[in-house]
Amino acid sequence: MKTEDYLTEISRQEKQFDALYRHAGALFGLGDCAMWVMYFLASTDEVLSQQDLIGKMMFPKQTINSAVTALSDKGFIELNMIPGTRNRKSVSLTKTGRKMADRTVGRIFKAECRAVDAMGGKRMLQYIKLYREFFSCLKSEFVREGLCDE
Repeated sequence: MKTEDYLTEISRQEKQFDALYRHAGALFGLGDCAMWVMYFLASTDEVLSQQDLIGKMMFPKQTINSAVTALSDKGFIELNMIPGTRNRKSVSLTKTGRKMADRTVGRIFKAECRAVDAMGGKRMLQYIKLYREFFSCLKSEFVREGLCDE
């Protein structure tokens, strides 16, 4: 394979992952970003702020803020001031939101866990290691080209 073929295949696979999650979210009536907000809130016990979600999800700030507002308007999440901060708010699932998350992103998480189990721990570690290594190499080249900061 030529270098371009590898890159094409990586891009194709990443788009397949995106489409898989987008389709699952759509089945639940959740847009892409809203689905990921629910996913991250449902999969952690730690207190998350909108800023934390931005860092974890890699979506634009405005997209996440819009999704948070829409989910809040539906009664699935609530925002609360974080003590000791000027304007940071925690984002958490409401009781209704937890039920919704169990019916939706909870099913996605269970499917992911079964897929990891099917691959096996050793192969998953290899996958993670190679993915991380490729990202590191790619980021170094982006820095070299002036396409991002170190």
